[in-house]
Amino acid sequence: MPARGRASSPLKRPRPTARGWTLGGIGVVALVASVILGRTDVLFVGVFLTVLPLAAMISVTIDRPRLTVARAFHPDVVGVGEQATIVTTVRNESPRPSPSAGWRESAPPAVGVQPPAPFPRLGAHQVDGGLGRDTVVLRQDVVPDRRGAHSVGPLVVSRADPFGIAYAEYAVGQPRLLLVTPQVRPLARGVLDVAHSEGTEHELLRHSIPSADELIAREYRPGDPLRRVHWRATARHDQLMVRQEEQRSNPEAWMLMDTRPAPARPPGLDDVADDEFETVVDLVASIGVHLLDEGFAVSVVETGDRQLTGRSGAGRTGTLGATTATYDVSTADRMLLADLAAVEPAAVQRDDAVVELGAGLRRAGRAVPVFVVLTGAPPAELGALAALRSMGDPAVAFVAASQPAETAEVLADAGWLCVTYVAGDDPAACWQRALQQHRAGVLSGGD
Repeated sequence: MPARGRASSPLKRPRPTARGWTLGGIGVVALVASVILGRTDVLFVGVFLTVLPLAAMISVTIDRPRLTVARAFHPDVVGVGEQATIVTTVRNESPRPSPSAGWRESAPPAVGVQPPAPFPRLGAHQVDGGLGRDTVVLRQDVVPDRRGAHSVGPLVVSRADPFGIAYAEYAVGQPRLLLVTPQVRPLARGVLDVAHSEGTEHELLRHSIPSADELIAREYRPGDPLRRVHWRATARHDQLMVRQEEQRSNPEAWMLMDTRPAPARPPGLDDVADDEFETVVDLVASIGVHLLDEGFAVSVVETGDRQLTGRSGAGRTGTLGATTATYDVSTADRMLLADLAAVEPAAVQRDDAVVELGAGLRRAGRAVPVFVVLTGAPPAELGALAALRSMGDPAVAFVAASQPAETAEVLADAGWLCVTYVAGDDPAACWQRALQQHRAGVLSGGD
């Protein structure tokens, strides 16, 4: 639904412009001069110039805009670096035409709205409700450069008196959130998204229809076609058996996302920590969408307070009865990106994240793809995380270069494929390095 609003509140209360201050100053000088020189005509000029800015401010206050605003985004959800259009429909509610003014959208710098521009003159309010001369549609294209739920609005209307002596800004309408999702890079298909626990090619991954049908036997029922008779099962059970189609479940993949509070950094390095966390989010987004496109049901465990929700009812029960955010429906990629748009470094660190990951892997019943993205301080349960290697196929850890070297060493010694990244790294480049390291490991193992 478009955001609507009629509220008009001053952002900058009426005040004199540079011209108004100049006239007021001249008026004060004239008043002083009239007293010294005893000139009545100079006194009249002084009073007039002194009162003029005050009268202009009263005029701007009384003649404040009476507008309704409806705001919409196309598309509603946009990725970092992608273009969106903000459509703002403004209607004059006053019985008089609107005065000359300027306008701009109030929004964070990350959204990139256009600078102030002249506001079109609107006709008097029309009661028919159509798009007449009392209505204008303002459009602007923006390219957000940072993810998040950014508040766009209210509309800021700047109003000056006809002589340019006084000036005020009014906020009109209500803000609306523009959801900006993380940047998603296409990742190459390969051995990193194929589980080998049921053969060299995981049978469930490459079906043209992810929920392919599997054949099992059941007892014959009147009306079943004879072409579906399962003769081997009939001989085994000594009764007529037929093949029954049963839907396969999607294969699973698990991810561990490091959202724990960032460690204290020297002054001036806070931006580096922020960029490193943004790289974590981009990696999780790109890998998660890639896995979903390959037909996986993706579960994401956070090392900090739970922020991801996943599909309602789809979460897997974790420790202490909590649920792991799981994405496994046709629109799961949009759900994942929408959740990641608002994720931030957590205020509190969890101590059971690795336990939750291990419990989920054990319930899978076989080795499944596992991807870990670590930043900041190494997990307190680093040894426990390393021990989960046998449950992952493949098991890949993306480790921030700012972490101690022993973090990657402990995981690599346990058999994890460890890839180092730095703040600002492209997820596709990190994924490609992982593929290259995997191929290099296979070749060296063959030697």
